[in-house]
Amino acid sequence: MAKIEQLEPTTYLGNINSTDTRQANRLIILANGEMYEYDLSLFDKDRLYFGCDEANCDITIPAGNVVSPVHGKIKMTGSDMYIADMGSTTGTWILENNTYIRMDAKRYYHKNAADMILRIESPDHNTGASVAMIFTNSENKSAWKCVPLQEGITTIGRDPRNTIALDSSSFSRKHAAIKKEYGQYMIADYSSTNGVYVNGERVMGSCQVGEKDLIQIANSLFFILNGQLLYQNAMNGISLSMQNVDKIVGSNKNRKKILDRVFCDIGSNEFVAIIGGSGAGKTTVMNAMSGFDSEITGKIFCNGIDLQKNFNTMKNMIGFVPQQDIIYENLTLKKMLYYTAKMKMPPDTSKSEMLLRITKVLQMVDLEEHAQTYIRKLSGGQKKRASIAVEMLADPGLFFLDEPTSGLDPDTEQSLMHTLAKLSKTEGKTIIMVTHTTQSIHLCDKVIFMGPGGKICYCGAPSEITSYFGKKDLVEVYDELAGNVDSWNRLYLQNYIEEYRQKAQTPQERPTPKKAAKQVSAIKQLGVLTARYFELIWNDKQRLTLLLMQPLLIALLLKVVAKSETFKVFGATQSIMFALSCSGIWIGLFNTIQEICKERPILKREYMGNLRLWTYIISKYIVQGVICLTQATILTTVFLCLMKHAPKKALFMPTPQLEIWVTMFLTIYASAAMGLIVSAVVRNGDRAMAIAPFVLIIQLLFSGVLFELKGMSKKISLVTVSRWAMEGLGNITNLNALDSGIPNQPVQHNDFYNRGLGHLAHTWEILGVVAVICGIISVIMLHNLKKDRR
Repeated sequence: MAKIEQLEPTTYLGNINSTDTRQANRLIILANGEMYEYDLSLFDKDRLYFGCDEANCDITIPAGNVVSPVHGKIKMTGSDMYIADMGSTTGTWILENNTYIRMDAKRYYHKNAADMILRIESPDHNTGASVAMIFTNSENKSAWKCVPLQEGITTIGRDPRNTIALDSSSFSRKHAAIKKEYGQYMIADYSSTNGVYVNGERVMGSCQVGEKDLIQIANSLFFILNGQLLYQNAMNGISLSMQNVDKIVGSNKNRKKILDRVFCDIGSNEFVAIIGGSGAGKTTVMNAMSGFDSEITGKIFCNGIDLQKNFNTMKNMIGFVPQQDIIYENLTLKKMLYYTAKMKMPPDTSKSEMLLRITKVLQMVDLEEHAQTYIRKLSGGQKKRASIAVEMLADPGLFFLDEPTSGLDPDTEQSLMHTLAKLSKTEGKTIIMVTHTTQSIHLCDKVIFMGPGGKICYCGAPSEITSYFGKKDLVEVYDELAGNVDSWNRLYLQNYIEEYRQKAQTPQERPTPKKAAKQVSAIKQLGVLTARYFELIWNDKQRLTLLLMQPLLIALLLKVVAKSETFKVFGATQSIMFALSCSGIWIGLFNTIQEICKERPILKREYMGNLRLWTYIISKYIVQGVICLTQATILTTVFLCLMKHAPKKALFMPTPQLEIWVTMFLTIYASAAMGLIVSAVVRNGDRAMAIAPFVLIIQLLFSGVLFELKGMSKKISLVTVSRWAMEGLGNITNLNALDSGIPNQPVQHNDFYNRGLGHLAHTWEILGVVAVICGIISVIMLHNLKKDRR
């Protein structure tokens, strides 16, 4: 090759510290309808030139109408790669945030973990055939493919019968189609789960596309060039960019900024650790990145798409593992994943596809041998992997983990870190985690160092941290930032952000129609939740035994204290009916008062995905209805069978015993609904049990038995279960007509116990309404899940 004058760049753009020594750099070129692919490592040179002049270029592009003789060059330093335009006639255009911008001559542009897409075309973008150049880290030679767009329709989706079939659960079975007619192209979204985006905007129905438009479906890119469709055959992770993100909490008088001008860029398939001292805003910045915290200012772009505007459709491509495990311990691992798959995967996914995906996910996290193991029997590290597997089911391109190594021993922690590093490279995931442990951060591609006050002070390779801060180890870096955070924050913004902002272009602010992601139908979701809850109850044999033994033991104890004149004398009958109603209230509360709070981390994660809170509560009502019915049957049957005497006359059912059974079922059921409110409000089981005595005392005080209800006390009693349970039981046993037990002294009449079918039906109706209202209140209270913090 003839000698070419070396044009050294004047400026490096992007993060020059981002490296990945474990991947090869490949170059894909599409020109004149042909696709060429090069493994750049095989050239064994640190500088490569590309252009149409075969004599002077290492890589020849056969498109002399738009490509200059020596168009540009590639510089390789270790595993880092930089691309520069050498003052070409037509220029080189680089894709930045869904917009092609012209590269400055003599400036190197860094190739990070994401694929870099370049175009070479005539200055007016209209004459001459375009050339596409793609720099990718993938070692897969079929990472990018090209198909000609014929007249007619080209379909895209998961189904093998599509023109372009992509095997990923992020794609719907029939996701989208491109129609070519008279040289024009239209793209249509077939009501897909994760949507179709053109230049960062969601396609609502269909729209026209051209050769300069970028099409994004799930984690894959598509674009048209010279009548052909070039697309990513292998799924990539999602790139992420934070631009001037702030978060302020507190009222006007006590406002506090907990994120302060955060800028950072994360490439696709990067494994990133967020570190920093306590209170530095690590989890806060991760919540902002993930889109789950909407109370921020600034912009967050995922693959150039505004995350905040499009969160409803993009959230299916985001995985999030909180610090607490998001798995049910009384299910086998495979069954847990199966129920989750039915909740998270696209509605058109078949059972065989779900099972195949579950098998693959278990292999990813090295848990395939534990598929039939109950989760409660797994070790701490295995449970963390199981939580990761839950989130991997939907094949997200962007994956967040909050303190995944917390509480793990060093060996298990390192093993988990190796698993995450492998997933980011072999499974096309961008993985971002918050961590306090730093012994394995060398496995990461990038580290984000947060300083006190939510200020970012470093974003780059882990190997460069100590030299950047001029310290010997990370302990000294922590100490330095604790006392000098503002200076390092300013230096970071100057060196890494300000110049980049001058160059990069932000997508234009255009109104984006809001449309929720296609979800699993409410009926199907309710069925999944109900089946899962039934299995959880059934598998917890100790708790199930306790739930069923409780009414049996209470019935026996009631028989012990019941007097012989029960159902004959007013005092004895009222006392035992009061004890019976209180027993039912306690049984119901005990059933559910810890039911929601104990699975709150799982519920929060599912709610931030696609869970409907009302289907969750109704599933609880269905299963608890069966349990309460069984308990009421045991309680009333055993108690009444042990009694020598029983009420003789029924109001409308075959026997009064059946009427007592219905009343007790409604009492237990309404009390269980009341317990769900407590469980929805508090965040842990200990607090819930601390509230239980207070709830019971209210029931005792306002039942109308211990104290006469007048004025305000009577109004309060209207919302208590005990008052209506006693009215129903007093009606059935006809308390007003019983003997007072005192000669020649009749029972003092009480309107609460008036006997009559209408009165009994009214008490049953009220107990049912109480149960419904409690359910509505529970749903409303659970909307505060978004505000939960660690």
